[in-house]
Amino acid sequence: MQSSGWAGAASAALPPLGGPAPLYYQLQQAVRDRIAAGEWRPGDQIPTIREFGQIYGVSRITVVQALHSLAREGLLTRRQGKGVFVAQPKIEQGPIRLLSFTDDITRRGHRPATRTLDLHREPASPEVAARLGLTGTDSVIVLDRLRLADGEPMGFQRAFLPERLVPGLADSQPIESLYRLLRDRYGVVPTRAAETFEPIVLDRETARLLGTVPGSPAFAVERITRDQSDRVFEFVRSTMRGDRYKVLLELVAPP
Repeated sequence: MQSSGWAGAASAALPPLGGPAPLYYQLQQAVRDRIAAGEWRPGDQIPTIREFGQIYGVSRITVVQALHSLAREGLLTRRQGKGVFVAQPKIEQGPIRLLSFTDDITRRGHRPATRTLDLHREPASPEVAARLGLTGTDSVIVLDRLRLADGEPMGFQRAFLPERLVPGLADSQPIESLYRLLRDRYGVVPTRAAETFEPIVLDRETARLLGTVPGSPAFAVERITRDQSDRVFEFVRSTMRGDRYKVLLELVAPP
């Protein structure tokens, strides 16, 4: 969608602002309404700051404030040198069911994919050994993967697994779904997990890997997973894109 024709055509299509609410808030709502109605779809380019000012008769500061707030909400995204676009909807994940990334993304109507970046064995570091309940002489399998949905990078994951539980795993490639492989080959069934989420901004290297820009919002996630025998079999560190990934929590009041 090109922005060059917006100033003339859109001025008649968009209703004027009015009312007691601040102008930037009214402009935000006007953009939300267009997106909700499907007139501006994910990936569409919206008017420029100058065109918004011409259409609504508002100042550049008002437009910038409105668009900045919508970008923080995840509705809009800026592409360097190209303009502002309607953002792709975020993929929600909530800790209601313990699912693999592959199963979770499939259940939500997206096409999952995994790119194995590295797979090797190494001695467990003191931190990893403590998380997995290992001794200093135990080895772990380290699996680095790029996780994608509909062909777009969603996150980077590094998983540590005790080698004694998964002998030969280091020689298995490619690994599309780790949990399915663990269940089918080793009889390890993920049963429960504890996850922590921390908001971060992406450094240059990770941003490049995830196809976004440095400083973009992200989640640093750590997971410790237990199997049907209550053994800790996995410690995972993940970095998930904050502009495409949303955490959904279900809260229930105590009886």
